[in-house]
Amino acid sequence: MEIKTEIFKHINIESLLNSVGESLIFADKDYQIVWINDHARALLSKVGPYINVNNPNEFIGMNLNSFHGKRQMDIVQNGPFPYKTTIRLFNLFTATIIVDQLKSANGDISGFILTWKDITQHENELEERKRIIEGMYTPIIDTAIDSVLLVSLSGVLSEERLEFTKQKLLEAASNNSTDYIIVDFTGIQTILEEDIAFQLNQLVEALTLMGVETIFVGLNPKIVHNIVKMGIQLNAKTYKSFKQGVNYVWKQKGYELKKL
Repeated sequence: MEIKTEIFKHINIESLLNSVGESLIFADKDYQIVWINDHARALLSKVGPYINVNNPNEFIGMNLNSFHGKRQMDIVQNGPFPYKTTIRLFNLFTATIIVDQLKSANGDISGFILTWKDITQHENELEERKRIIEGMYTPIIDTAIDSVLLVSLSGVLSEERLEFTKQKLLEAASNNSTDYIIVDFTGIQTILEEDIAFQLNQLVEALTLMGVETIFVGLNPKIVHNIVKMGIQLNAKTYKSFKQGVNYVWKQKGYELKKL
């Protein structure tokens, strides 16, 4: 099929580039920014104030190394092209950037084009969704004793999840004047690796500093076998069942369970 290029002969290049639904930034072969389209201008008007640039047109003439570290500039200088990465700016903006070379008709490098797609809103939505899901699978439950909280774990334990759990538990312990936290592992079926045990011990230590005693219950035989095999030391009292853990707390509190 013959490709007809006559349509491009009378097109205004700037208008064409402004009609593209992405932010385009052009730099010369010395990495100086020489042109930005309207989408890039709108994006840079949001980012600029964080580096004391209030007018996006002031980016014209700036060098790309003003915004990229050594590793990124090495890639810009040496490739491979096209190069795609995701960056996070000021913990506020997230963007997917594609860098490619511009070449003349005879193949010489004449500059670079950066395609910048702002995905901040998408990333924020994913983070919020993640926060909601984490809250669902790490519930903190009040018990009949005001100073005792129950954490019922299920699914797969990870370092990231335990870090989230630690922050959530520290906040809950502070807000509820908690003396004891019972962590129930009944819903956890995976083995306990050394790095996860380390995170659990960090959790116990952090709660201890707040005057809270942590109790682990519901560790299944598979988890226990792995703990013994790897010589892992858990710095918390452990009980087979939630009932045994509660009985321990009641005794510590001076309560007694009587049949009516």
